[in-house]
Formats: sequence, structure tokens, C-alpha cells
Amino acid sequence: MPWEKQCVEGASCMVVGKELYMFYAGGYNNEPQQIGLAKSGDGIRWTRVSVQPFLPNGKPGSWNESESGHPDIFRSREGRYYLFFQGNNNRGASWYLSNLPVNFRKRKWWLQ
Repeated sequence: MPWEKQCVEGASCMVVGKELYMFYAGGYNNEPQQIGLAKSGDGIRWTRVSVQPFLPNGKPGSWNESESGHPDIFRSREGRYYLFFQGNNNRGASWYLSNLPVNFRKRKWWLQ
């Protein structure tokens, strides 16, 4: 996809049911980098869940305008999902870590 630029990296995977879901960073750091989502039934052949980023970089002036990248998906003991990621607004001079709760139901992911 055009938003992925020349690089896809930093993947984090989670098995849910019979499918493997991969959250990945599209684009090099600060191009801007954005988070995509793909799924696979065998871990070899992957299909993008959407042609748009699952979590785009922030709007101008926001804390993550240069990137939302390097994702890690986490499931708590209570069954809640969280997407951890890094972001910055200064083209990589600093990085901030954050997380957002995400939902998964009926084979679909979305941000809360």
C-alpha cells in the first residue's frame, strides 16, 4: 500500500481461534510510520485486513504526528487486548510509548 512506503517491519503476532493476526509497522521511522493489520491461516500467506492503516500517525501538532509504529499486541489475563506502540512529533529526536485498548469480536479488530 502507498502508506507502507518501502518498508514493513516490527511485526507482533497473536493467535485468535484458527487465525494468526499480525500488527506491523508500515514505512520507515518517521516517514511517517503507521500500523497495519494482516491475517493468516497458516503463518505463510498473509492478507491485509484493510488497505488503510489500523492506527495511522497523528494529525499535525499531535504527540505522534511523525509516527505510530513498532506495535506489540497484548492480551491481559482478563481477556482484554492492548496495542502498545511508539510515537513522536519531532522526526525521531525522542520517542514516547503508549497503548490503546482494542476490541476483537467476530473476527474483527477495532480501536476502542
